[in-house]
Amino acid sequence: MGHSIYNTEGIILGSFPVGEADKFFRIFTRELGLIEATAQGVRKTESKNRYGLQDFSLSDISLVRGREVWRITNVSTMKNLFFDLEEKKEARDSLIKIILFVQKLVHGEEKNEKLFDLILSAFEFLKQKEINATSLKNFELIYFLKILDNLGYFDQSIQEEKFKDFLSYDIDDDLINKMSLVEKDAQREIEGALRETHL
Repeated sequence: MGHSIYNTEGIILGSFPVGEADKFFRIFTRELGLIEATAQGVRKTESKNRYGLQDFSLSDISLVRGREVWRITNVSTMKNLFFDLEEKKEARDSLIKIILFVQKLVHGEEKNEKLFDLILSAFEFLKQKEINATSLKNFELIYFLKILDNLGYFDQSIQEEKFKDFLSYDIDDDLINKMSLVEKDAQREIEGALRETHL
């Protein structure tokens, strides 16, 4: 009896080599949540999957469930979030902070399409806009709030008037500017939520 093949979009969060030519990956996927997976022979120059499995690649990934971890059978590259922001170093650094923030908070396999789409919306905004350093800081704070809210780390107090707009609306220039008014409060909320999770 053959293994079932699962197909999903995924963002490669990180990887390390295993054995002579294999590699082990942490991947945040749309359909399966955060998973760990291996790919055989992917470090060989002739491997057709190697480019789609570079860190911060967004790829269509085919997987089968192994005994302990997933095994990657096929990869089709969509884009590399890192390379697409190559000319915008500060924006790229902000996106990496957001991705690492998600990686810190998400544990185990649990489908969360909204969180996956939050990361992609951050990438698209950064790609299309020119943002100064102050606005980038505000941008990060808004996304940290959105991520924590998505994962249920806030009690109802976060829904008070002060933060409601940041959690309810899509990001735009007005929302970024508005964060300057409550920046310190937002930082306190984020730090408090992280303390509660012992991170």
